[in-house]
Amino acid sequence: MLCSKCGFDNPGLFAFCGRCGSSTIPDNAPPETGHHFSSRVERRQLTVMFCDLVGSTAFSGQHDPEEVNDVTQEYHSTCAKVIDLHEGRIAQFQGDGLLVYFGYPLSHEDDAQRAVRAGLEIVAAIAQMRERLAKPLYVRVGIHTGLAVVGQLGGVNNPNPMAIAGETPNIASRLQTLAAPDSVVISSSTHRLVEGFFVCQSLGTPALKGVASPIEVYSVHQESSIQTRFEKAVVTGLTPLVGREKEVELLLRAWEESTHGRGQVVMLSGEPGIGKTRLLRVLKERTDGEWIRKFEGRCSPYSRNSALYPAIDFLQKALQFQRGDDAEKRSMLLEQKLEQWGLSLPDSVPLFGALLSLPPSERYPMLPMTPQRQKQKTFEAIVAFLLRTAVQHPTRVILEDLHWADPSTLELLELLIQQVPHTRLFVALAFRPEFTPPWAAQPHITNITLGRLSRSEIEVMVRSIAGDKLLSPGVVNEIAAKTEGVPLFVEELTRMLLESGLLGEQNGVYELISPLPALAIPSTLYDSLMARLDRLGTAKEVAQLAAT
Repeated sequence: MLCSKCGFDNPGLFAFCGRCGSSTIPDNAPPETGHHFSSRVERRQLTVMFCDLVGSTAFSGQHDPEEVNDVTQEYHSTCAKVIDLHEGRIAQFQGDGLLVYFGYPLSHEDDAQRAVRAGLEIVAAIAQMRERLAKPLYVRVGIHTGLAVVGQLGGVNNPNPMAIAGETPNIASRLQTLAAPDSVVISSSTHRLVEGFFVCQSLGTPALKGVASPIEVYSVHQESSIQTRFEKAVVTGLTPLVGREKEVELLLRAWEESTHGRGQVVMLSGEPGIGKTRLLRVLKERTDGEWIRKFEGRCSPYSRNSALYPAIDFLQKALQFQRGDDAEKRSMLLEQKLEQWGLSLPDSVPLFGALLSLPPSERYPMLPMTPQRQKQKTFEAIVAFLLRTAVQHPTRVILEDLHWADPSTLELLELLIQQVPHTRLFVALAFRPEFTPPWAAQPHITNITLGRLSRSEIEVMVRSIAGDKLLSPGVVNEIAAKTEGVPLFVEELTRMLLESGLLGEQNGVYELISPLPALAIPSTLYDSLMARLDRLGTAKEVAQLAAT
């Protein structure tokens, strides 16, 4: 995007010019696809990142201005690529600092995770840049999550859609000053949203200039092995499954059919938080055993452009690859496992090796073929591997978040689904309602759509979470009305009420001390709810007005 003031060519996600700082959003410009700027002021939760080069003033004084400009532009471009990958938005430049929003103009249910992950990747990218340029370049990153007012702020005649009001950006900037060079520091509100997904260390509650209330601060070291909200919940304790008896029965019946050589595919659809993963966990608990073979994985919003990402993940787990294994060891493991699985090494080694980005095998070279032919042969090899496994043992394949699948993965699944009948293969595919499977209905495919919980089911769930605290019917009614039967929302709102101080005990029953505030939304759900609204596009404003 060329700056109209200085002509600098900015990456598309820059809201302000990387050279002169002028706005890159033209007057009366139409909204970007998928990034609809609100035409009205709105209050929303944002995760704000502020990152800054360390010692840039000294660096500028020691080097030629043209060289400084080149380095600064590369720094901006390097950060922009990482931020773009995680769908953040660069809002403003403050000297060498970048002010970045995660959650506006487009929300995601994991904006805080995206921000922290982007911060760690920026640190790693600048370290590589430092080594390549042999320059003393270090970066500090501060991240804070809080409520802010966004929209057409900045004056009637010149509104700025990327301006926000509130202390959230100021806190992020102050946190950045606490970070050691090449490190990421986050606030307690961000930590609450990403706890478990990253390895963090508390730095206490240092004073932050201009911030009245004390804030606990954390240093982020690295990502943890936990990848999903459900995996985190398993560690802290799961609530009992409520109201899914029929769906459990359908899953178990399909599994039983597959173990007798009548392969089955189950398509499990439901909105976020409705309990797809929880239901599949019950299936796994009921069917696990040494006598079966199982392959589990999920698609990722970060891998939508990575061909066959879930298949690669399946294979790496099956081959027992470990982080730190070199290419030679991985190639050896591949050959050993393929032989153990009874696959032809000359046919399978080059195909699986290429899929896993291993060096070409000297003993088993790839036969000359077109890329399209190699792709088809790879599909056939993966399917053949699963079919052979199912000959030896009942085999369970579970793939979640299919709505984020890349096109190649969908092609592979279509081929696999065609081969499932008359095998001992059970395939469960979970996805959100916006995904439409590209394959036709077939007799061996069962479709399950998870609906919302009934009022009585909500009460059972609330009572289970509350434990020995007896909540009044009025409190349960409030929870039911606000959550509309989405299990995740029921759980989070119930826990928030139990921890909030909004409840008082009278004769052994807990009542609301005062009416539940209209904006009493757990911070853990805010991003998820905003993401739902943002997916409505311009219809979002109609929904917001209707709710006021």
